[in-house]
Amino acid sequence: MGRVVVAVPEWWSTGDTECLTPVETTVYFDSGAIADCAIPTPGAVDEVSALAVLDATGGYGEKLVGESEPAGEVSGREVVERDGCERWFEGVCRRVFAVPDEGVVFAVTIHDAGDGSYEEIRDSLRILPEGTTTVPLAGPDGWTPAWAAEPRAVDAVVRAVEGAGLVAEVVTAEQPRGANVDIADLPEGSLLDVNPSLGSVIDVGGTVTITVSGPRPGHRQERRG
Repeated sequence: MGRVVVAVPEWWSTGDTECLTPVETTVYFDSGAIADCAIPTPGAVDEVSALAVLDATGGYGEKLVGESEPAGEVSGREVVERDGCERWFEGVCRRVFAVPDEGVVFAVTIHDAGDGSYEEIRDSLRILPEGTTTVPLAGPDGWTPAWAAEPRAVDAVVRAVEGAGLVAEVVTAEQPRGANVDIADLPEGSLLDVNPSLGSVIDVGGTVTITVSGPRPGHRQERRG
């Protein structure tokens, strides 16, 4: 988020959530909101590892910072850490650290030792040098889109990318004919890829390529004058 980064295993996904809750081992922006839908059971949440990034300047992220204690510094900025774990769902908790001056909170849940460790993620904390930033993890609506997100999510990604001082380049992928039904069935303009991926390090002013799905095979476009 901004110039603050941590490292997670490269196989972790991005934005694999349902009802704003991770359903796969993933990295995502957590707005602290409660979704108006059926929230996955605590058992499902307990089966994944996740790195949630929150805004420390308001709402739930600010509350977590208020519950934390000084735990050192990085590049001259104070780092704070919440003692113990934050009870999240029944039987599921996550550990929290933050860089208040940069407005960032990280909340980590580790399900399996093979997914890494909280300590490794916390100790990887870095402040990027001037001239570099990160591709925004969330659009203006405060959630991290994943593969196959609908066209309005692409619009949100474009706005977020441009708002971060980056160049958004939207390209359309050719729809396969019978080779991949999953892609062929997506509505035109659905999200297929973001490169560099959401949350990745990039030079200020750099280009983010957003790939979307094309028209469905056999779909006729109406021409109007």
